[in-house]
Amino acid sequence: MSQAIPPMLRMLNLLTLPGARSRKDPGAAFDKLVAQAERGYRPLGAEDLAAVEPLRLLLRAHAANPGLSPFGWATVQEAIRNRLRNRVIIRDVQARHPEVREQPVVAPVFVTGLPRTGTTFTYNLIARSPGNRGPLLWEMLNLGLPVEDPAERARIAERTAKRISFVDRLSPDWSQIHPLIATSEEEDFFLRDHSELHTTASAVPEYRRYLAGADLTDDYLLLREALQVMSFGQEPPRWVLKHPGNLWRMPEILRAFPDAQVVWTHRAPGKALASGCSMSESMRNMHYKPGAVDLEAIGAEWLTMLSEGVDRALAQREQLDEGVLVDVSYNDLVEEPVKVMRGVFDHLGMTWTEADDANLATAQDRPHHKGHKYTLERYGLDELQVAAAFAGYKIPSALS
Repeated sequence: MSQAIPPMLRMLNLLTLPGARSRKDPGAAFDKLVAQAERGYRPLGAEDLAAVEPLRLLLRAHAANPGLSPFGWATVQEAIRNRLRNRVIIRDVQARHPEVREQPVVAPVFVTGLPRTGTTFTYNLIARSPGNRGPLLWEMLNLGLPVEDPAERARIAERTAKRISFVDRLSPDWSQIHPLIATSEEEDFFLRDHSELHTTASAVPEYRRYLAGADLTDDYLLLREALQVMSFGQEPPRWVLKHPGNLWRMPEILRAFPDAQVVWTHRAPGKALASGCSMSESMRNMHYKPGAVDLEAIGAEWLTMLSEGVDRALAQREQLDEGVLVDVSYNDLVEEPVKVMRGVFDHLGMTWTEADDANLATAQDRPHHKGHKYTLERYGLDELQVAAAFAGYKIPSALS
């Protein structure tokens, strides 16, 4: 069943139609994005220009997608321009304040796992514990040195909230799938160049082939530099990060953050897979021409992406030093959240306090998105296919 196109999306496709001509020359379009990102800042040097070439490949892959709408083309360009702007701002701050490179980033925690496995719940509890923090969405979308004035922070957050509110008007389901809250912790995806989840909005097989063999250490070094900029001159927090694609990038994470620890949340993968497909369907309804969204293609893409990612993660975990990784079972987390989270805190060298009891109570009171329904069958999948694809994945449990 096709989704009705919101009137605002129809209007945006008409308004962005003239700009869609730039798809004919994605190389020139990318050069323009670089120039726009550099406007008002120092231009990127040769090393950085070489480092962003895979983003040129990503734009070329989007341009080659025949289903992408004019608005979709404008949106994927904006996402790439934002990544370029992050790098430009980081280099500008480093040039003006060379000492920012010495800002400590100590023992960060990466919370990761497949979608709908309890990552957000776990992430929020760790990030909101005293002495820790996760990057807020408004900070990542307005990267720069810390804003000390509370009133100015509130103004920037309000502007950011207005900027992202249109997503709910374009996709009635989005607030149920992944609500974007300007003042809340969000995924480090917004601070890095690359992730398989760039494929959520648009099928980009050329880019996915690149990622399959890519070493993303530079991407995580860029993340480290962004965190240094965001906390420059402040008492260094223990940063807590989250993104599903981090799961199969543990070697690159540890090269950029040698003292990092990883929390891996687990759940039967069928639920995660169906949720990811639903998210991609919603995004593609915003980015594709009417009738161009292929649900079975989404199912095939996500089955491959998540199963291959988990296989990589299982192989990588065997190479980790003792103490780097701690497992969290979703079922255990639901059954005994205090026991599970106290165990996670112990593993991370953290002390559970009354503040964490309060954070847990708040997290448990958070409304559940019961309106978001999804099934494997909608995307041409079934439990037997999922079981075969994830045959090597056994869910650990800490509870007896």
